Amino acid sequence: MKKYLTLANVCKAVALVFGLVAFFMMFADQLYVTAFSATAYVASKDALFGNGGAVISFIGYLLVLIASLGVCALPFLPLDEKIKKLCAFALAAVMILAAVFIFIEASVVNGNSNLSAYHLAAGPVIAGIFSIIAALATAASELVHDKALVK
Repeated sequence: MKKYLTLANVCKAVALVFGLVAFFMMFADQLYVTAFSATAYVASKDALFGNGGAVISFIGYLLVLIASLGVCALPFLPLDEKIKKLCAFALAAVMILAAVFIFIEASVVNGNSNLSAYHLAAGPVIAGIFSIIAALATAASELVHDKALVK
């Protein structure tokens, strides 16, 4: 067990936690609409799958989940170290791509509707930022020295 408690694996655990939090932000309010000085919030089921829904944003949330689970499984896979490093950087790139998909949700919904007042709510903004942090933690896990924290 002590061989798995390394700084690299702690970074991967941080990436997993931030990635899962980013995924669960999918269930928060996704968009808000401001019209006539009144603000209305759009729930996830309406924003992601309703009229003019941004299914591309849902794909972004799924990419965050898949990449986070991949980061979690990476230390336990019997792969060569160079392949593991390449996989970690690929998973970090997937998390960055997922953040981009999440951030363009308002643009996609604006393009699919006749109302151009949709803006991102706090949920997708936090999810995108957490996805980027998870990507940085994943990349950092391959750049730090892999030595045990406990002897």
